[in-house]
Amino acid sequence: MINLGHGANSAEMAALYGKKQEELIDFSSNINPFMSEHLVNSVQSALKSCQNYPDIHYTKLREVLSQYLSCEMKQIIPGNGATEIMYLLMKTLGESSRQKEEPFRLGIINPTFSEYERSAKLNGLEIVPFQLKASTEFDLEVEKLKARLHEIDGLFICNPNNPTGNSYSLASIAKQMEEMQKLLIVDETFMEFVEEEAKYSLMPLVQSHNQLIIIKAVTKFFGLPGLRLGYGVTSNKDLLRGMYHFKEPWTVNGFAEYLTPVLLEDKVFQKKTKAYFKEERNHLLEALKKLKNIKVYSTTANFVLIELKAMTSQELKEQMIIKHNILIRDASNFKGLNKHFIRVAIKGKEDDDKLLKAMWEIVG
Repeated sequence: MINLGHGANSAEMAALYGKKQEELIDFSSNINPFMSEHLVNSVQSALKSCQNYPDIHYTKLREVLSQYLSCEMKQIIPGNGATEIMYLLMKTLGESSRQKEEPFRLGIINPTFSEYERSAKLNGLEIVPFQLKASTEFDLEVEKLKARLHEIDGLFICNPNNPTGNSYSLASIAKQMEEMQKLLIVDETFMEFVEEEAKYSLMPLVQSHNQLIIIKAVTKFFGLPGLRLGYGVTSNKDLLRGMYHFKEPWTVNGFAEYLTPVLLEDKVFQKKTKAYFKEERNHLLEALKKLKNIKVYSTTANFVLIELKAMTSQELKEQMIIKHNILIRDASNFKGLNKHFIRVAIKGKEDDDKLLKAMWEIVG
């Protein structure tokens, strides 16, 4: 196995440092620590549904997703997590490039999730990097980006961005790329955590923008990464046709197929979660900013990017796990970040207080 450099390696870290996995508090993975109460009553029925193959066309699942997203069912392609959607898209773009005998030039906004570049390179796409700067608080600088759109055939951007936590207003970029017939790929897997979601999400533009595809998932906001349910949304029939051409049958399991409607219909859970993260995000940011030996970057998501001034991320990571059983994300392997960057998730209040106490002791 190759090391892909992601977070959530708690079992490996526990073994490395002689800890029990259940003792660790995992701040390296950006997952909602809460879960819908309705799931408990649905698990037995969901398990029983696994006696049958999932619907190969995912008709009911796509219908529920279309109601949740306010889009057409035919515009949705479900997958085994957002990652499958990403790889299907890159296979489609790669195949199109081979037919045209010229590489598809994909712009990627860095620092960001490494699988964008990895999936693109595996399928023969040419990467055109766009680098955000810490000196400008990782601002997108929209006008500068627009001036460079002639360099690319498509743009991949995470909104809100992982690991910086910034949310960007992309409507004007979407409009210009539509006019230029260039593809805009937006990963909105963290969008439900954003307080002003309606201001930043491009979902309302899917119907009118043929050059737009949005990737989403139940992984982050609904706190179920193990369920593996992601989906792409686009009105581009050629893209959908290409992705379905490469898609293997039954990649979404029956458990996910059954439980996803339960999650999406639980509006109480969604409202409570959104309100909680609004409050706890502000609390954690204010408390962290009182520490003198770190720089805390503002965030609209469920995680915080931090720059250490007096030690390296690896040094802090080791001390946090050895002394406090806390696992943080060493963010030094994100493109454009150095050995002093870490990322921490926002979790429950009790765990967040433990994180703050440990940070005060080690870096404060």
